[in-house]
Amino acid sequence: MDQPHLEEDRSSKFSPSKLSVYQNCPRRYQYRYVDKISRQRKTPETVVGVAVHSTFEELYALVTGGKVPSLADLHEVYEREFAEGWDGSVVEKDARFAKDDWRKVGRDCVQLYYEGHQPFAADRTVAIEKRVGFPITVDGHEYRIEGFVDRLALAPDGAFEIVDYKTAKSLPNQQHADEDWQLALYELAVRREWPDTKEVRLKWHYVRHGKTLVSIRDDAARAKLLADAAELISRIKHDHEFAPRPGTLCDWCEYRDLCPVFADEVRVAALPPAERAKDGGVRLVASYAEIEGRRKRLKDELKAVEAEREKVESDIADWAEAAGVTTVAGERAQASVTVKEEIQLPTKTGEAEKHAELEAEARKTPLWAEVARLDGHALLDGLKARRWTGELLALAESLVARFGHRTHKRTVRLKRRADSEED
Repeated sequence: MDQPHLEEDRSSKFSPSKLSVYQNCPRRYQYRYVDKISRQRKTPETVVGVAVHSTFEELYALVTGGKVPSLADLHEVYEREFAEGWDGSVVEKDARFAKDDWRKVGRDCVQLYYEGHQPFAADRTVAIEKRVGFPITVDGHEYRIEGFVDRLALAPDGAFEIVDYKTAKSLPNQQHADEDWQLALYELAVRREWPDTKEVRLKWHYVRHGKTLVSIRDDAARAKLLADAAELISRIKHDHEFAPRPGTLCDWCEYRDLCPVFADEVRVAALPPAERAKDGGVRLVASYAEIEGRRKRLKDELKAVEAEREKVESDIADWAEAAGVTTVAGERAQASVTVKEEIQLPTKTGEAEKHAELEAEARKTPLWAEVARLDGHALLDGLKARRWTGELLALAESLVARFGHRTHKRTVRLKRRADSEED
């Protein structure tokens, strides 16, 4: 059984990408930044992305020196970078696309960007791959948030532009851009380095699509971002478990063989078919799946029986009411009928709007103190996530210590593989 991790994060610096790793999966964060297990999972997408970024870095290095390269020059840079990046460690998950297909994706990105922005005079490049950062105080301790800006530019109107290149296949909407953390955190660093800055524009060039998204943050958005970043760092610092968070990114994780969610799957997949069938875990899961199949069939049968039962109960109640009796006699049994009137109030699940209206009215009266209920789950979840600080946190810890008791509950659920057949 996977035991809670007892180490703690001792980082003093955080990058936006590092914070994103924790948001997506604390266990991956643990392996990479706490246990410091260094691994790289190279995919066709990452090779293309790195080659395109390197090409644009060379492009603007030349432009700032007064030389505008030709498209052929840039394609030559891209081809060199792609060839250096593509090696035997590249993990190809989609057999429909070969190496040359991926090479063309990057070439097209370079061409589309070049044709859309030449002669590259719309702004002035201040820095390429510039390290930026700023200090942040969390729970009385000072840390730094740092990262690298793809390109920092100065627009003709005096505004700074923080530029990022994206080679992703998908094109997000404006809301996604307005909620992005990475460039917004870089803006805080830029404003600290140049305090007289009036406006900063965040720009994402989605080079597969020839589309640029722009976002401008106001004072309130920047203050909220800083508070959210501090809260996230606090959560990381208080986390001693780093629980896995399975999701869509798991297929690309470099730590699948270590993760308690996927480690056994990786182990079993490596076994020869003959050994796989004899494996203890495989056999147990097969037995469990067979039992679950039988259980589902019995549940379906029971559901049908319950429906028949309810229909006969209703018919008996109707018959008793019409006959003016409370007991209906049979040859070998009898059925008693009880009629009881009850008052039912709206529930959150059944009548959400009426329930909310009822609660709002009750809150206005002294009756609320008598009927309001403690939500124990909310108390435990809030304590685990460290949603409170100071006196509130101490109060929550005290309540849990006084009234809580630890239990050891094991739950087994069957999840069918996507490639298995249903019963």
